[in-house]
Amino acid sequence: MAEQEDDLRATTEDIRSDAEELAAIEDEKARLDSDDPHLRALSRRGERIARRLGPKTAVERELAGERAGAGTVGRDEAQLTPTRRASRSA
Repeated sequence: MAEQEDDLRATTEDIRSDAEELAAIEDEKARLDSDDPHLRALSRRGERIARRLGPKTAVERELAGERAGAGTVGRDEAQLTPTRRASRSA
């Protein structure tokens, strides 16, 4: 169980780090003029980070599910109707 907890914590920290980096990029982009040549490079960098976040959050959800026990529904998921829950997992 300790290994799963460590994996979950590390994944959460990794997601937080990426999110903070993405927020910093977006802040920097907001200060630039729309014709600034650095804007495109920053946008590409932000896109790369954003693409990494999806798979990481999926892993985090799986780790949290393993930790909570098989067959349990997460707190947020419990409030969704079955249709919304199914569309969310797709």
